[in-house]
Amino acid sequence: MNFIADISCQRLKRDNMVCGDAFLVKRNSHGSVFVVCDGIGSGVYANIAAITCASRIMELYESGLPIRMTSETVAASMHRARTEDIPFSAFVVAVIFPDGHFLAYNYENPVPILIQQGTAKALKPRFYTAGFEVIGEMVGHLPEGDSLLLFSDGVSQAGMGFGYDFGIGADFVANQVTQLLKAGTPLEGIPEAIAELCRKLSGNEHQDDTSILCAHARKAKELTLLSGPPSKRSLDSVYSEEFMSMPGKKILCGSTTVEIVARELHKEVEPIIGANMGEPPEYLVEDVDLATEGAVTLNQAYNILDEPPENLSKKSMVERFCLLLREADVIHLMIGNAKNLAHKDLIFKQIGVRVRMTAINLIANKLRDMGKLVTEKYY
Repeated sequence: MNFIADISCQRLKRDNMVCGDAFLVKRNSHGSVFVVCDGIGSGVYANIAAITCASRIMELYESGLPIRMTSETVAASMHRARTEDIPFSAFVVAVIFPDGHFLAYNYENPVPILIQQGTAKALKPRFYTAGFEVIGEMVGHLPEGDSLLLFSDGVSQAGMGFGYDFGIGADFVANQVTQLLKAGTPLEGIPEAIAELCRKLSGNEHQDDTSILCAHARKAKELTLLSGPPSKRSLDSVYSEEFMSMPGKKILCGSTTVEIVARELHKEVEPIIGANMGEPPEYLVEDVDLATEGAVTLNQAYNILDEPPENLSKKSMVERFCLLLREADVIHLMIGNAKNLAHKDLIFKQIGVRVRMTAINLIANKLRDMGKLVTEKYY
């Protein structure tokens, strides 16, 4: 499967302490959502308007409203801001679906740029009305290796008053992206390079807040974590086989879980001697990248998961557990629903060990906050 990575750059308008733009990225099994909002004016007021707009778009879409209706609803609501003293924000939003197809909508904001096989071009929208406002709709396909560039008008209007009457425009930006790629600039450096170009064309300082967000389709680094026995013993074989058939790296988390998979798939289990003092036990299982105990491992991993990667050592099993999670783009959680009565013992609360399900949910939320795509399946 593909993963839609994000690369971003944001520069503040001259002398400003707060950016009047905002962008958000969220991923789930239905697609990846990229939003860039540009609040009217600059400074704190514009920042609040942009953040409010971006949050509203995300909330409406995550509540189940299609992205087209979400864009229409938000754009139509901005009409009031033309006559009332309420926050106003332009926006551009793109949803990239798992099959690579995407929908993009822009309102009072530059159109996105599509980068395919080293060549960039500005998308051509179909304009229509939403209430009293006009929005643009664009459709396309983003296969592996291609990218979509979203940006605020601090990019398209760069150079205004410095030789460009209406700013450089999206087509000029697309041409510059193509030239940069041909000159060997890596995609990761494109947002910074375009922001720097905007500065140079605007009298060597940004005349407006400048935000660039790149959505890049690449092959996903996948990992599957299996933890906990299933609710029925009849499911042991099914969930063991499904686990081993999953793509990418694999983690078994739970001594009983290790026993079930080994028994059902006839695999040898070998305890690893020499674990660090205070660490949960670790096992060697064929075709599995890491196998360990459950609840304590999950709790310890949650506590250090957001540590900088350079602080994590491969000598520690829990730290290797965290590194595997951090290196993955997509984490598939396969969770057994069987209850472990031992976890109800008071000693677990006394030493601060959360039950397995609670620890998994906390880890999943932290991974999502890191920009990972997390899927969950229960047995």
